[in-house]
Amino acid sequence: MQSQISKRLRSLALRSIGLTLAVAACIAPVSKALAGESNLNLVLSLASVTSGGTGFRGDPLLAADGNFYLATSAGGANTLGAFMQVTPAGVGTLLYSLTPSDTEGMTPFANVMQATDGNFYGTTYYGGKESRGTVYKITAAGVYTNLTVFTGDNSGPFYPYTGLVQGSDGALYGTTLRGGTSDQGTVFRITVDGTLTTLHSFNSSDGSNPEGTLIVGADGALYGTTLIGGANNRGTVYRISLDGKLTTIYSFTAFTGFNSLGVGVNTDGANPRAGLLRGKDGNFYGTTYQGGASGFGSVFRMTPAGAVTVLRSFAGGPLDGGNPLAGVSQGPDGSLYGTTERGGPAGLGTVWRINAAGTYAMLHGFIAGTVDGSVPYGKVVPLNGYLYGVTYNDASGGGAVYRLTQSAPGTTLPVQFSISTQTIALGQSATLTWSSPTASTCTTAGAWSDTIATSGSLTLTPTSAGIGNFELACVNGAGVTTYAYTALVVTAPPAQSVDGGQVVKADGGGGSFSWPTLAVLALATGLAALRRRRSFFRFN
Repeated sequence: MQSQISKRLRSLALRSIGLTLAVAACIAPVSKALAGESNLNLVLSLASVTSGGTGFRGDPLLAADGNFYLATSAGGANTLGAFMQVTPAGVGTLLYSLTPSDTEGMTPFANVMQATDGNFYGTTYYGGKESRGTVYKITAAGVYTNLTVFTGDNSGPFYPYTGLVQGSDGALYGTTLRGGTSDQGTVFRITVDGTLTTLHSFNSSDGSNPEGTLIVGADGALYGTTLIGGANNRGTVYRISLDGKLTTIYSFTAFTGFNSLGVGVNTDGANPRAGLLRGKDGNFYGTTYQGGASGFGSVFRMTPAGAVTVLRSFAGGPLDGGNPLAGVSQGPDGSLYGTTERGGPAGLGTVWRINAAGTYAMLHGFIAGTVDGSVPYGKVVPLNGYLYGVTYNDASGGGAVYRLTQSAPGTTLPVQFSISTQTIALGQSATLTWSSPTASTCTTAGAWSDTIATSGSLTLTPTSAGIGNFELACVNGAGVTTYAYTALVVTAPPAQSVDGGQVVKADGGGGSFSWPTLAVLALATGLAALRRRRSFFRFN
């Protein structure tokens, strides 16, 4: 069983290496002017907090007190993970560092949830005497209590990959990636005093290896997803009653073929790795990690009866997201939001939006600079008109909390930054245009190093193929730095070299920059993803 799961997960990782290699061959020209969809503020670098947690993988929790709470997979005083509070203004506080012991957990992959008693509850993937994971409670003051240690005895649950949800009966419910009578994962119940019950053992036909957090439906039952298994072994959506009766609502369809990169495609998506959202309209919303029309995952809507509609098939590459690990969030206006692990101009993840009218936009592509970080695993949280999220990595290596200001009808972003087209053939030109009326200074980074005013334009004529990431940082009178970015993809005939080179500026201005080559970018980001996933899915 262990070997079978490992092969499947390695297959997912290996196929992602080709994500950016599709740039030259697969991207259609963009004919209209493209304005930036959002501005970014860096709220907090997690590594800046003394003994703070790092490597955040879960969903940030917005608690009743208006602050965010994070359970990190690494960092803390003992490098085993930590719990942190982060205010919307960016003040980070270490609440607790996990410590080595036979009872205490380590490496929480999932975030905490807040129960009706005001305390926080969560899981750790490792830890305990047999290092098969734990369930814990922690207070807002940082008092930690272990509720149970998973052992796998008597076909019990172990390796809880995701977090918990509180049912209508007050008990907590979760899933494990392994364990159960078939060692294909379980659904479990645990009371707040630590009484553990296995409700269901998955058996492949009804799903295998659940990763996503459960949610409570309008009927009081629990709804979730499995990574694999089901009728076509591409994952399922299921309903389970509080007494353990499970019904498979939907099985994702088989691959109908493979694209030129060897990535499987189908009509609806495959292998969901996140849980569901119960939307304002009563339908369920979720994501799949791969599959869909282009093979890089999808966003879907499912009725309570199990009718699925694909809202977005991710295309990957520099101009779209790819491979979402996170589920869906919903804003007050009904818009849907999420992140992808891959895709974007540097292949390091994106933030996306589907508005109430169904229009898709890539709001931000992470570039791993001092601006934003890279590889978002979790959801974004709408709050006071902004979107808050956390990246797994940043320039300090520990991840960062970021805030996005979105473009919206009738509003103007603090930093307006656009490019005339995001895809050109070698020898063609593109024009950058920017304006920040409230800024005192603006500076450039990334693919340009020009000295600029707070507004202006610049025409570029690249002399080699590749991807250029243009960063713009503007500081207002209050000293607040707001970032905007855009990207330019330059394609070349297949036989042409894509070595880095100079850019000739049409206005005769000075300065130059080197383009990261497509092959090097794909190899670097793909191998990094493979290393992360091999560690991420290590089975004992």
